[in-house]
Amino acid sequence: MHHNKIKVRTVTPMNYHIKSLCHQGAIRDNNEDAISYGTDEKTGVTWMVVADGMGGHNAGEVASAMLVDHIKCAWDKISLTKQLDWPTWITEQLNAANLAILHSASNNSAQQGMGTTGVLIVIDNNECHIGWVGDSRAYTLINHKLVQETVDHTMIQELVNKGAITAETAKNANTKNLLSQAIGVREKISVDTTTIAINNGDTIMLSTDGLHDYLTEHEINQYLSEFSLDKDVCHDMLYRAMAKNSRDNVTLGLIYLTK
Repeated sequence: MHHNKIKVRTVTPMNYHIKSLCHQGAIRDNNEDAISYGTDEKTGVTWMVVADGMGGHNAGEVASAMLVDHIKCAWDKISLTKQLDWPTWITEQLNAANLAILHSASNNSAQQGMGTTGVLIVIDNNECHIGWVGDSRAYTLINHKLVQETVDHTMIQELVNKGAITAETAKNANTKNLLSQAIGVREKISVDTTTIAINNGDTIMLSTDGLHDYLTEHEINQYLSEFSLDKDVCHDMLYRAMAKNSRDNVTLGLIYLTK
């Protein structure tokens, strides 16, 4: 009897309730954020990407759109008949998008210096795989406990990581949005990945800094706890961020694993 060593896909039926919002916010006259997501109907594998672009002449919009389009195209090309190594796939896609954006910027003077943050997740069989570059974030609410699953790639967070300053000092710093790396700016990026066990009743949120910089963790916890098939909290969160003086574009994507 021959044992087949290929990891065959087993499907755990999970239902997802997904809502998203991408808004230019109270001050900006353009929107450099982008979000996209999709679900494979046969396997239930679900993906979502959030991006926050930067660069003059509205080039930030170009960079974030290029990242999202790249992920969409890459997704359409994969075969889900066998189990994929999602952290590797996520890392490869963010690296490929990095080079594509960099190449586009080098061929167009109006796009020079453009870049984007990116956080990309894939949910497959009770696991959520997360990869990111920059300061767009992924949060989970599991058993009523909110966890920020990503660690910002910012200059100030690097200082926190080294123990040079406290997280409290970082929170109040004026320079907290200076990125230590972004997609499309340099040839080499370092994608961080993590994998989280998830289950029915859990919620995942992806967001840009125009949202999470202005809400406390307690507030995010409250909103995610209220998110359900009957209640969409995206606009409530947007209005709360704007009421607390968010001057940026605001983007969030929520995924509730229904029971």
